[in-house]
Amino acid sequence: MADRDLLEREFQRTLTLVKASDPKFAFDREGRPGAIAAVRGALPTIERELFDAVVEDWECELAATRETLLRIVAALEN
Repeated sequence: MADRDLLEREFQRTLTLVKASDPKFAFDREGRPGAIAAVRGALPTIERELFDAVVEDWECELAATRETLLRIVAALEN
């Protein structure tokens, strides 16, 4: 678990550095929920459901990708 915590901290530190290194990597995690809510609110009901499904799928892919990277790094360290 300690290795996992160390990997998590290093991941976050490196992510912050990468984000600041080039405009193509810039993202606004804090502002994203408001933007998503604004887009969602502007859509008719049926499109809202589709939009929610796409956002949820994207979040799952991101979480799986992040978990995969952490597992690869952990495996390489062993």
